[in-house]
Amino acid sequence: MSVEQIHCVKPEQAVLVIEPDLSIWQALSSLLKRYFGLVELARNVEHASALFQRFNFNLCIIELSVVDEFQSLFPDVNQSVNSDTSATQLNKVNDPLQINATVKSPYLAFPQQFIVISPSLKSEDILYAMRKGACDFIAKPIDATEVNAVISRWLLQRSSVVNTSIVDTLDTQTNSPNSAFSVLIGDSVAIKQVKKTLNIISSTGNALLLEGEVGTGKKLAMSQLQQSLCSPSDLMMIDCRAPSELDAKKIGLYCANTLQTTWLVFNHIAELPMDKQVELLIALDSIKLNGYQHVRLVSMSSTRLFTQVQKGEFLVELYYRLAEFIVALPPLRQRAEDIVMLTKYFINRCLIQHNTDRKALLNDYSKWGVSDFQCLTDYDWPGNIQELKNTIEQCLLLKVAPKDYFQQLPATPNLIGANQVDTPHSSLGQHYLPIDWDLKCIEKAHIIRVIEHYDGNKVLAAEHLGVSRKTVDRKVKEWERD
Repeated sequence: MSVEQIHCVKPEQAVLVIEPDLSIWQALSSLLKRYFGLVELARNVEHASALFQRFNFNLCIIELSVVDEFQSLFPDVNQSVNSDTSATQLNKVNDPLQINATVKSPYLAFPQQFIVISPSLKSEDILYAMRKGACDFIAKPIDATEVNAVISRWLLQRSSVVNTSIVDTLDTQTNSPNSAFSVLIGDSVAIKQVKKTLNIISSTGNALLLEGEVGTGKKLAMSQLQQSLCSPSDLMMIDCRAPSELDAKKIGLYCANTLQTTWLVFNHIAELPMDKQVELLIALDSIKLNGYQHVRLVSMSSTRLFTQVQKGEFLVELYYRLAEFIVALPPLRQRAEDIVMLTKYFINRCLIQHNTDRKALLNDYSKWGVSDFQCLTDYDWPGNIQELKNTIEQCLLLKVAPKDYFQQLPATPNLIGANQVDTPHSSLGQHYLPIDWDLKCIEKAHIIRVIEHYDGNKVLAAEHLGVSRKTVDRKVKEWERD
C-alpha cells in the first residue's frame, strides 16, 4: 500500500481522540477526516468509555496524561472482561453511576492500536508510552506535516501487518474487537476457533471445505484466508449453480498462466450436477498431474456436503478431494455474545455511509433501551449476519427501535427449507386468536406470549407491555388461582 493509496481506505476507518483541549481537537479533526470516515472526540475518560462501547474504532489517539486513567477502565489490558456481564448494558453508558465504573461489556479490551499525543516528547515519556503499547507519537502544538506522516505511517504499518502470517500471535491479536487483524468480527469462543483454524490452514496446501448456513460469512472466511498470506494471490470464483461456469479447459489455462498463489473457489458446491462433478474431478486430477503447487482449492456449501454423499447425490471421490480440511462457520444463534459487537460495527458503517444525517441517527440510536438489545440477542436470526445487518440499517434509517421493529414484522413463512433453521418465535409479529375469545382470554394469551418471548424475564416483559412488574406478577398469580 502506497501513501497515495491511503485515502482509498477512508470509508473503512474510524478513530477516537481522547483530548481535553478543544483547540487541539479542532486542529486534529480536519487532518484526521482526510484519512478516517468516522472521527470522534472524547474530552475526558468518562466520555471515551461511552464512545468506546458504542463504536468499532480502528485507532485511538490518547493524550499521554490520561492513558493510565483510560486503561484503568479495563480489568485486563490483554483479555476481554467478564463474559457473564450482559451485553444489553450497552445503553447504560449515559448513566452517571455507570460511566465512572469499570467498562462492563463482554467484548471490550484496551485498544492495541493507539497513538500518544503529548506536549512533551521526552525520552522518558516515549519509553513510558511504548511500555503501555503506543505505536507512535504526536507532539503538541499540532503540526499538519507531522500528523500526516504519523497517520500515513500507521496505515502503511497496518497494511503490512495484515499481510503477514499471524498464526503465532493470533490469540492476543484477536482478543480486541478493534483489531485490524481479522475481517471476521466477533469475540465468542466459536468465532475465535474459526479464526485460529483459518490462519493455520492458510499456511498449508490442503483443500478446504467451508460449510455454514446462508449469511454466516463464508466469503468473509475466504477473505480471511487471503489476508493471512504473506504474498499477493489471485482468486477464481466459480458459482456451481451455473454449471456453464465450470470449464475444465478454462480452469487449466488459468492455473498455468499464473505463478502466484491461486485460489480456486467453488461456491454452492452441493448444487453441482452429477455430470459436472465428474468433469470437476477430471480437472482436479489434471491440476495435480501438472504439479501446480500454487493452486489452492476452497469449496463453499450452505448444507452439510457429506449428507449429499450419503444420499448418493455427490461423488464420494470428489468429496474427499475437496474436504481435506472442513471448517464449519457457526450460525449467529450459536454466537449470541457477538451480536452487540456486530450491531456496533454495522451502526458504525451506517453512520459513515450517511454522514450528513449522522447527528440525527446517533440521537435515535441513543434511545435504544435494554429491551431493544434483548430483542436483538434473543432473536434466532435465520438469515444470520446478513439479516442482522439489514435489520440494523432499517432500524436506524426508518427511526424504529429494534423492539418496535420486531413487533411490526408481518407473519412470514418459516425458513427451514431454505436455510435449515427453525425459528422458535414469530418475533412478536402478526398473531391470530380465536374469534370467540373474550378480552380476558386475549389479555392472558398475549401477556404469557410476551413473557415467553423474553424467556421468563418479567421485567423486560413489563417494559414491553408498558406496565409495571407488579402488574404482571398480579396477573400471573390470578391465573394460577384460576
